[in-house]
Amino acid sequence: MKEIKTYTFPQGQQLADLEMVQVQVKVASRLVFKDAYFHDLCEGDVYIIPEQAELENESDTEILDYLIEHSISWQNSPSWKGGDFRSYYFFADSKLIGSVDFDGSDKALSKGVFREAISELIQEDQL
Repeated sequence: MKEIKTYTFPQGQQLADLEMVQVQVKVASRLVFKDAYFHDLCEGDVYIIPEQAELENESDTEILDYLIEHSISWQNSPSWKGGDFRSYYFFADSKLIGSVDFDGSDKALSKGVFREAISELIQEDQL
């Protein structure tokens, strides 16, 4: 049996506010874990960090096939963050289905961000 590592807030491992954890609660006199956001934890809460499954990246062909099959369009425009930041906005049937901000001064980064964003849309559809 695998040992589960628990943490106690606020002394435990620190995570970003929107990270998901599982907090220990008492339900019908039994201790169970339920999903919660890190920023919702209170002092003394016992929590675990669920293991993250790493999904494989899609190939160029899979990305192109998905774009064509779902009639995905995109727009690259200045980000609300200002400076060199840019945003990709993704649309299907004229509806916004996703967006991502990135540092527009790095062309290689913008290609990687685009690939990751489309891969994430594909993976969401598969779930």
